[in-house]
This record gives sequence, structure tokens and C-alpha cells, in this order.
Amino acid sequence: MTYIVLAALLWGLGGALAGRFMQSIPPEVLIPLRFGLAFLVLLPVVVRRPPERGEYLRLFGVGLALAGAQAFYYLAIDATTVATGIFLQYLAPVLLTLYALLRRERLAPRSLAGVALAVAGAYLLVLGPGGWVGRPVGVAYGLLAAFSFAFYAAISQGLRTPAFTSLGVATGVGALLSLPVLWAQRAQVLALDAGAALAVGYLVIFGTVLPFGLFLLGVRRVPARIATLVALIEPFAGALFAVFLVGQPLTPGVLLGGALIALGVVLNRGARA
Repeated sequence: MTYIVLAALLWGLGGALAGRFMQSIPPEVLIPLRFGLAFLVLLPVVVRRPPERGEYLRLFGVGLALAGAQAFYYLAIDATTVATGIFLQYLAPVLLTLYALLRRERLAPRSLAGVALAVAGAYLLVLGPGGWVGRPVGVAYGLLAAFSFAFYAAISQGLRTPAFTSLGVATGVGALLSLPVLWAQRAQVLALDAGAALAVGYLVIFGTVLPFGLFLLGVRRVPARIATLVALIEPFAGALFAVFLVGQPLTPGVLLGGALIALGVVLNRGARA
């Protein structure tokens, strides 16, 4: 679980910094750059520690899931708001819990209560009293992002391929899929100034390679349903970092939401399903 907590903290830090220096980079530029540069960073790892035989097709699925989670998330926030997109993506543990129930897995009542409390906490923390804003298509994109993130966690369980090799292959799939977009936006890429390039570099290393790699390490030890639940720490971590980075105040709703998320995680500790 430690790896997933570290991943959530890094994602939260990236989210807190995003509002400070990422506004000048449109999603159609950021997404392909993120995948392409992350793949280049991880390529030596893939070459040195290649994937296990028989897992290439599964790793391709991991890459599709990762690409979907990122693309649908950015589409969701474009059609709604950042807060709505974050909340909808983090419905992933709900989807995995419903899947477990459909498979007639026996889940303890405290585990179900923990998921409900954590999602309620995320709602209070991220959306607050204003609720979500946006068109139905944006909500659909957000739900697709949640499904993709849930699938990313579930399909990554049981992989024998080293975690960062798996991520290298996954980012390679994302880079290949987004290559036409990158080519179409090449003029904007070349026009990025030094500050934007530094921001992209930060996001590639500390927002992609390290946290997604740590998450893959963690999901090998923790069930996917629990892993995505623990990842709900991200928005609370982002709110805490924002206090120091941008002077954002801590409201009672943020504190209550963080407490509910923590309680939901505690209630699910030791769960096997």
C-alpha cells in the first residue's frame, strides 16, 4: 500500500502545480508529449529488462487502458470542469466494487461502507457544495476515464513483467496511438517556451513515470479495488500541497472530505477481494 500512497502524493503534487504552470499547454499537445517522452525515458528499462513471454497482448491492454484514462480525463475536464473530471475518474473503486459483487465475491459490510465513505469524501473535497458542472457528454467522458483507470488497475494485477517495463510498454502504446495528434500539433510543440518545456519535463518524470510505476508496483501487492480506493488520497494531497504552493485555504469541506477518504481506506485495510 505504501507504493500507492507515494503515487497518490506525486499525482497530488502534480495537480497542485498544474494550476501554476500548465495552463499554457493545451491537452492535444500535452497528452502526446507526455506519452512520447515517458516512453523514451523508460525505453532503456524495457531494453534491459524485456517483458515476459506471453504477456505482450496483456501489456498492450495495459497501454490501451492507460491511454484511455488520460485521454478521457482530459476530454472530461474540457467538457465539464477539472473538479468534475477528477471526481468522475475516481469512481473507479466503485466500478471495481460493483464488478466484484456481480461476480458474487463476498465483501465485508465494512469494505462496502468504506468505499461509500471514501467516494462521499472525494465529492466533498473535490466538488464541494457547488456539485458538478458540465454537459452530459463530459460526464460520459469522466465515466469512461473511471472505467479505463479501473481496467488499468485490474489488468495490471498478476503481471510477471517488471513494473517499470510494463509502464514502458504501456506508454509506448500511448505514444503510438497519439503520434498522429503530435504530428498535427508539431507547430505548437516547437513553439513551447522554456517554462512550458520544464513543466512538461516535470509532468513526465514526477507525474507519469514515477507515480504510474509506483502504482503498478503497489497493485501487485494490493487488490485493484483497494489500490484505486487508496489512490483517492490524490485530491486531498493536492489540496494540502496547494496550501503551500498557491496559498489555497483549507476549508472545512476539504478537511472533512480528507477524513472520510482516510476512514474509507482504513475500513478496507486487509480486504482481499
